[in-house]
Amino acid sequence: MAPAVVYLHIGSPKTGTTYLQGTLWANQDALAADGILLGRSRAANNQAIGDLLKWQPSHGDLPATWRRLRDHAADWDGRSLVLSQEHLHKSTEKQFAALVDSFPGARFQAVLTARDLARSVPAQWQSSVRQRFVWTLGEYADLVAATPSDQATGGAAEHFWRRQDSAAIVERFVARLSTEQVRVVTVPSTNKDPDELWWRFVRACDLGTSTTPGEMSHESLGAASAEIMRRLNTLPAVRGLALADYKKTLNHALSRHSLAPRRSQEPGLVLPERHRAWAERESERLIEGITASGVEVVGDLADLRPRPSSKAYVDPEALATEVLLEAALAGLAGMSQRHVEARALLKEGKTKGSGAGGPKRSAARAAAPATPVEHVEPDASESSGGPAVLGRVLRRLQRRG
Repeated sequence: MAPAVVYLHIGSPKTGTTYLQGTLWANQDALAADGILLGRSRAANNQAIGDLLKWQPSHGDLPATWRRLRDHAADWDGRSLVLSQEHLHKSTEKQFAALVDSFPGARFQAVLTARDLARSVPAQWQSSVRQRFVWTLGEYADLVAATPSDQATGGAAEHFWRRQDSAAIVERFVARLSTEQVRVVTVPSTNKDPDELWWRFVRACDLGTSTTPGEMSHESLGAASAEIMRRLNTLPAVRGLALADYKKTLNHALSRHSLAPRRSQEPGLVLPERHRAWAERESERLIEGITASGVEVVGDLADLRPRPSSKAYVDPEALATEVLLEAALAGLAGMSQRHVEARALLKEGKTKGSGAGGPKRSAARAAAPATPVEHVEPDASESSGGPAVLGRVLRRLQRRG
């Protein structure tokens, strides 16, 4: 048996995807009882889809992680499979074809979540500084606003538009599937019921009525913390980090666990006022494109029109030194705490490893993968010494955090 329908939540990033994914997995048992499969685990799905998005036909067989996900779903006798990964929107033609071919006979439904541009630009900027980019919010917004989406071939403009041009993404997936097989879920405006996004997603993916909305995720940064991350990215020691090490330390331990919790204590991130008219114009273009595509919209396309922000614009680069210092010290304190916790877990693993089964066996049991928001490269060697062990410890901390 295999699922009759495969729902693909393809993105876009910064449109409530972390919240939706967390709520999906929190309802895993209820969904399974209703015939809906999510996969082996959230971490395994992220790894499998991330590996598929790096695969090319010249590489030969599909990644082993993806084959495991595919084979797991092949044994499912329920009604559907739901795969949610915000980077599926950028799959190539051949990658998407391989995905579809993995589930022969299934009907596919692509679901795109979309958000208004006034909120998307600052949200995507703070996400970019957590990926080691160094442009300021002002520079990022200026470049995006100055570059039409169909002319964005590099830099900040391409970084933004390839993720947030919902009309272009819809057009691409309609060409791959059909008008009837693509749905758009609009992220509600801020004055709507906080659970509304989940219920819209439930309707788009036919999840039934057995689920419970989850807690909103608060992994985004405030203005001061985002600026601290941006300035850290300019330092040679940070630029020299391997990408996997950067993700484990600065992106996860510092950004998500130490700085994100203080978001409510900092000025918020708001689109510069000089780009307000641009956001309104571009939003109309996106609305017109989605409407012309004929796809089903779950929600209201009016939600894609920018609304006045309740927060005044603050330039993160111009924040007072005292404000930035407070964020930096909070980050340093949080990193210190994570270091102590990591050392304790490492010591615990070594102590357990001294018994039957040996240290490697004990460490393997302690190494259940974390739930990364973005794809994380695997350790170079799971059986190597200190760095690999510390990587596993950090992943355990991510689960606890």
